[in-house]
Amino acid sequence: MQRLALVVRRIDRGRGRYRWLLVVPAVLVLVLTARVVSTDPVGYGVPFWPFANGSDRVEYRVMGEVTTIARAMRRLDAVPSALAAEGVEVLEARIGVGTMWMRVRMQVPDGTRCREISVLGDTGVQVNSRRVDC
Repeated sequence: MQRLALVVRRIDRGRGRYRWLLVVPAVLVLVLTARVVSTDPVGYGVPFWPFANGSDRVEYRVMGEVTTIARAMRRLDAVPSALAAEGVEVLEARIGVGTMWMRVRMQVPDGTRCREISVLGDTGVQVNSRRVDC
């Protein structure tokens, strides 16, 4: 005698059931990071799309010039005048022993932007900056 049986295939959902507990927080962290980076892509060192626009790329190029000039100069007190010769307007500069702080204004396609720049060390120069209101 032949025996027939009804076979019901069950899908094992145990592995994928809680996958959203990992995916949703990861996506939220990525979105939050992208929002923060897009506020100042030059300061965070990511001047490319989708974070930066054309003005950010111009600002990044100017900051590259600032870094090059600061590393090429023997004395930090000569940096503001060298920047002025490159077309960057130095609004304020304070020079200490091995350190310098400047506020600069630059023309970008969207208008005018200002940055605070700190240069640390006469040798092995570190240049840090942040965008500020003009």
